[in-house]
Amino acid sequence: MTTPDLPAEGQPDVSTEGTEAPFDDVITLSTTTGEDGVVTVTVVGEVDTFTAPVLRSSLDTQLEQQPRELVIDLSGVQFLGSAGLAVLVETQKSARSRDVELRLVATTRAVTRPLEVTGLIDLFTIVDGSAR
Repeated sequence: MTTPDLPAEGQPDVSTEGTEAPFDDVITLSTTTGEDGVVTVTVVGEVDTFTAPVLRSSLDTQLEQQPRELVIDLSGVQFLGSAGLAVLVETQKSARSRDVELRLVATTRAVTRPLEVTGLIDLFTIVDGSAR
């Protein structure tokens, strides 16, 4: 290694190699509206600190339309972190204040376990995918 390859003394190494956003493809959201007016937001991927704001924005947009019912399909979620739990709680509060029924499709341990451990599972109506 030559001297120019090292950061100057007292200076942090600020190389940008390999700093592409690692969470670009970590979450995918899709929204459908059924003939009965039920809006379903399907979430696939990981819901963490980086992706939770994207989910929150999508859910807020749907609630602004005041659908009869909002279903959040989490069956494709592989990780649900504390930021994701916070989004779900805030969405539940917002839905309740707008008289929108909220249901979660939570069929995997990656989703049900964090809800159970935190005691938040009792705040939600949990359905399986066939109950939509």
